[in-house]
Amino acid sequence: MNTANKRQIIDAHVHLYDRGANQYKFLDNVDEMFGALIGDYSALPRRYLLDDYLADVAVREVAGLVWHEFLSSDPVNEVLWAQRLAEQITTPMAIVGLVDFQAPDLERKLDTYSQCPNVAAVREHLGWDDNNPLRRFAKRPDLLTDPAWLRGLKVLARYRFKCSLEVFSPQLPQLLAVVHANPEIGFTIAVMGWPSSTSELAFAQWKRSLAPLKKCENVRIIISAVECIFGMNWSLAEAQPWIQTVLELFGPERTMFGGHRPICGLSFSFPDPYVAYEEMSAGLSPSEQDAMFRLNAAEWFFAGSAFAGAS
Repeated sequence: MNTANKRQIIDAHVHLYDRGANQYKFLDNVDEMFGALIGDYSALPRRYLLDDYLADVAVREVAGLVWHEFLSSDPVNEVLWAQRLAEQITTPMAIVGLVDFQAPDLERKLDTYSQCPNVAAVREHLGWDDNNPLRRFAKRPDLLTDPAWLRGLKVLARYRFKCSLEVFSPQLPQLLAVVHANPEIGFTIAVMGWPSSTSELAFAQWKRSLAPLKKCENVRIIISAVECIFGMNWSLAEAQPWIQTVLELFGPERTMFGGHRPICGLSFSFPDPYVAYEEMSAGLSPSEQDAMFRLNAAEWFFAGSAFAGAS
């Protein structure tokens, strides 16, 4: 395909990693919690670098990507590794590092991240499923209301970083309160608010909880990891109402697409989710599509950085 005919993307959710450089316990041994999210992941590569990614998305022109931490045993070392990688490649790459807003070394970690010019955001895994112990990624279910944790989050306002708080949909009301209390911080809603179930009742509850967040100007939302919501054999028909709801609430101007590679490659139905994204956004104007596929991520993750030219 001629480059001029390729869709330009900034992939808002990518994992690049090397088990030889950083330790990932879930790659060394089967992890029940990781498996509870994606099922059998034995085919997940133990090393996935830019060349692997570009080969997987060769039908598109990659204008940039947003690297996300991948549960390394040493999150700081992993970010430093990612920064070195970003300096070695020609594809613009923003970095999202892992934090713990209750950790005593929080400021030291943020100071280290601030020395890495490509770090654009941080995130914490706060998902807590009351009904399934294998889907509890936070230390406790009440962190979003814990005074010490909230004080830690306030520290982030002194830095240039956006913040992604990965929660399941029943936690969205608590997330809303956090967003309201921190208008100076830009928040990214991961996995489109991560529906905890795909039942009709869960859909109604997810939509009702997500709707108030659309009024918060300091919020953007990423459609990614669709296979983690609907399973590895997901279909357009089941995902379309949810994604359409995201677009109705946040509009094309505040929504981004992410591939979630290489995990999305385990999907039987859509190992390339961008095929589905293209079909589901076909009714939008070319400028609206370009915003979702590229420009929104450029503005949110690259603006003001050395790689702002990605836009």
